[in-house]
Amino acid sequence: METFDYTFLIRIIYRYGNIFITLLMIINLIPLVINVDSNAYLIIPIIISLFIIYFTNRFYFMLYKSFPFLIKADDEKLICTDFMFREKEVIIYYKNIKSIEGGIFEGRLSGIMKICDAETGICITFSHRIRNSTKLIALILSKIDKKLYDEKIDALQKINSKLRKK
Repeated sequence: METFDYTFLIRIIYRYGNIFITLLMIINLIPLVINVDSNAYLIIPIIISLFIIYFTNRFYFMLYKSFPFLIKADDEKLICTDFMFREKEVIIYYKNIKSIEGGIFEGRLSGIMKICDAETGICITFSHRIRNSTKLIALILSKIDKKLYDEKIDALQKINSKLRKK
């Protein structure tokens, strides 16, 4: 059984990054709100700051629900544990994977990747920053349904051709 996890710094960023960003944006908002009566144009940076706070926290709450910090893989399943607010263990069998998307699966070099189980309806996400991510991706691709595999290999070939052109 192979184990995939994140480095200490990446764990801290994915667990508590939104708190840091939100605090900075609130500190930025204080002088803007105080001086908005003397300069009406300050409403624009206030709105932008509120949007940044909203979308950052929305992204992190999505991560908290579906982002395991520890993934164990064997020949038939992925065992996902160490979620932010859940103590339970999520098991996804390769044969039940109905979709894989994001990151390298969509032809991008980085990003959050999402795997969904058709039987349980549970989706997990993981980052390309996980240790041995290429090994995990290769393992997932080698075990999924042939049709889904062919779709994702086409996306990987597109990224490969883009890199060759550069």
